[in-house]
Amino acid sequence: MAPEGPELSMCKSVSLLTSCVFLIGSLAAVSAAVAGPAYDHDRKELEAILDDLLAWLPGEWSSAPQIHYERTVRMPAEGEHEAWYRTFARIDAPQIGPYVLYGQINLGGRDGPLYPRSQLLYKVEIDEKRGVVLVKGQGPADPEKYVNLQDHPELWKQVKMRDESLIKCDFIWRRDGEQIVGVLDGPTEERRKGGAGTCSYLSATGQDFFSDAEWTLTPQTLWLYDINLLAGQQFIGRKDRTHIKLNRVRSFTCDVRDKNGSRAAAAHDRGFSGSILTASGTSLEWTLLRARYPAQDGFGLDEEMRLSVGAPEAKQPLHVSRAAVSAPGITVEFEGGSIRCIPGESLGPMPVDPG
Repeated sequence: MAPEGPELSMCKSVSLLTSCVFLIGSLAAVSAAVAGPAYDHDRKELEAILDDLLAWLPGEWSSAPQIHYERTVRMPAEGEHEAWYRTFARIDAPQIGPYVLYGQINLGGRDGPLYPRSQLLYKVEIDEKRGVVLVKGQGPADPEKYVNLQDHPELWKQVKMRDESLIKCDFIWRRDGEQIVGVLDGPTEERRKGGAGTCSYLSATGQDFFSDAEWTLTPQTLWLYDINLLAGQQFIGRKDRTHIKLNRVRSFTCDVRDKNGSRAAAAHDRGFSGSILTASGTSLEWTLLRARYPAQDGFGLDEEMRLSVGAPEAKQPLHVSRAAVSAPGITVEFEGGSIRCIPGESLGPMPVDPG
């Protein structure tokens, strides 16, 4: 049996039931006013958070596993999440600060079009007074010159933020268990009037702007939640307030053998697809996807690699091979051919934006 809390002990000393109910209600109100955890990171802990942010965030991330799950297992009531392929890189840009990251979003996959206005520069520093790692994000001036900036170190010392004075909200990071979590937070009490981890201000057009955003980061996962309202109307984020779930991408090299002969494909493990031709001349699509799938024993989810062959957009592949995430490779066979994929060394430069 659980021990009695102080509010229950006090209720036993109150003769009238109504008084007890009032007492509990008053205590609940006080608790609600200070709800949520407090953080007390010292300098060394903040340095460790900064180290992890700079080590974990750079790389390439894809929401393909989430999209696959929604299409094959359960579709959310609001429909599937956006198919994002996000890239982050630490760049040497001392004109901005000692710790600088660049990021962008490509829609649908690594070779998809650039998401408009998704290019951002992130200036990272420790704010010891507030006990947070502080990130200020802003788009680059002349962004069209800096598409795929991570692949162009010759441009790093040239790039500049548009106008740092336009940044109205702080992106603050803390540790929460084994993960680190960033929220968009107003730098003043007035801008946090919606609560901790929110940011409010008056826009240039005189309308109320409100943001509620959270990023949750581990070495292999990045969950993104972002809600923006202008004059009470939501224009960014989902009505169901759920995360876009991104997973880290690994490089693979695949040996493809089909009716057209043999060739090598520079691939990755988060939904990379290619075309093959069977011995009878049927065109099919192959896909390499590392994801969390419904477990073979029927209970829960297990992460594994799958290499599949089937008709384009088919939910059920004609041929599929499964392997552990740590397996040295994976092979699938089909009529008149096979595909063998092994881990690669590098993803290489991003494709040029077709747009």
